[in-house]
Amino acid sequence: MRYLALLGSHERHGITAGYLQAVLDGLPDSAEVESVFLRDYDIYPDTKEKACPALDEIEAKMAASDFWIICAPTYWGGMPGVMKQFFDCMRFRLVRMTSKADTLPGKYKDKHYLSMTTCFISSADNFFTGITDQTFVTIDRVLTGAGLIKVGEFVGTGTWGTHAPRENKLAECHRLSQKIADRPRKDDNTLKRYILLFFMIAIMALITMGLQAWWFGVFAAGKFWLTYASFVIIFYVLLASILHFFTFVRHRRR
Repeated sequence: MRYLALLGSHERHGITAGYLQAVLDGLPDSAEVESVFLRDYDIYPDTKEKACPALDEIEAKMAASDFWIICAPTYWGGMPGVMKQFFDCMRFRLVRMTSKADTLPGKYKDKHYLSMTTCFISSADNFFTGITDQTFVTIDRVLTGAGLIKVGEFVGTGTWGTHAPRENKLAECHRLSQKIADRPRKDDNTLKRYILLFFMIAIMALITMGLQAWWFGVFAAGKFWLTYASFVIIFYVLLASILHFFTFVRHRRR
């Protein structure tokens, strides 16, 4: 298994890089690992006259790797400019465009990736404010649009005023190493997500309708379970159809 780590931070040996290195150090000895520090490269968009040599070099590494680890800190609620610049310039290399401007998975379809970020605030603050959410949204939008499959994500919180990675977060990095280590992986979790969605709907409907029956006597005791079952099935089919349309049909994912 070949792994490629793309580091989009301002510091080569900062805390963000430390967490990335912890993941790489935990990979099996048999793994082939290569790291790219994006600030080492002169990245700019391709033109009709000339392709960007830096993008050619990095893309060759991406094509030769089975697994990508995308690592960038979160600044101002989003990823740093060096990583965003890289994604923007790689746009037409990652996907293929139709005449209707739809983006379809390209030659990297079915590779896997792990996304990593860090932020100044604590885990509790990040949970309620979601300061790192946009970083992951951008990474996921780019890579899932290119047809890659996400394996996991990591958030290194509380970096303000610290000079080294936190031990508990390093342990989390080592657990991620085990998760992404060379082993058979399913290429599509769509069925699993729909099954999970069904049980979420079933539980929420049971709670909601149970409270209705208890408080207001909305349903007669003999018809409660029939009403409940029909509600869950109808609601699930409608919601699953809408989700399928917006995630697959509308974007023509192939």
